Amino acid sequence: MNTNRLQKLLVGAIACSAMLLTTNSVAIAQTDDVGSTKHNLSVLSGGNDPTSGGILEDYGEICVYCHTPHAGSIEAPLWNRAFGAGPYDMYTSNTIEMTQDTDPTGVSAACLSCHDGTIGLDVITNAPNSFTGTIPTTSDGVNTIDGNENLGTDLRNDHPISIVYDPALDPAFNTVASIEAAGLKLFTDPTTPGEKVQCASCHNPHNDTNSPLLRIANSSSDLCTTCHIK
Repeated sequence: MNTNRLQKLLVGAIACSAMLLTTNSVAIAQTDDVGSTKHNLSVLSGGNDPTSGGILEDYGEICVYCHTPHAGSIEAPLWNRAFGAGPYDMYTSNTIEMTQDTDPTGVSAACLSCHDGTIGLDVITNAPNSFTGTIPTTSDGVNTIDGNENLGTDLRNDHPISIVYDPALDPAFNTVASIEAAGLKLFTDPTTPGEKVQCASCHNPHNDTNSPLLRIANSSSDLCTTCHIK
């Protein structure tokens, strides 16, 4: 195979991979560095796991704790974990005019597969080919997230998620175009229609430039007023 043909094939493969990871998902930008964030679970593996005193399974990779190149969930980007079973208590308010799903959907369901504290951080669907151990199961009851990062299944005291962002229903919100131009994201998912506010609308799981994993800085409440007109 000549060099030019090989280069074209490699470029095509990279482009296909990028498409898979950005469809209905959290796009990975060139500036993202998940290895330097708390989502690099490989740094906790093989030793004492501070989340719950267990030993986090060492898969020898970073991305595998969330993603798999084959047989992943389509509701989130090549997702390598089961979703929490709930039941969830969603945020409620008599001031909400927009439509909210009855349970977390899409990217939020993926986030909660760790952050609701019901499934171990190392309980995945597919391990790397190089892994020779046994994948832990949820029934092991160890290595679940703790502290403030454990949101639980009662989400009534958290920002609403899985809610269709429709400023036409409420004049107290900015336009979709303006919030996306500012750096926030809305998401579609296969389960229900509409562009939705999800966990990853405000948080970028691959980049901690604006801690805690915020898509834009929140100085002077700039993140909040990107959507909310106050």
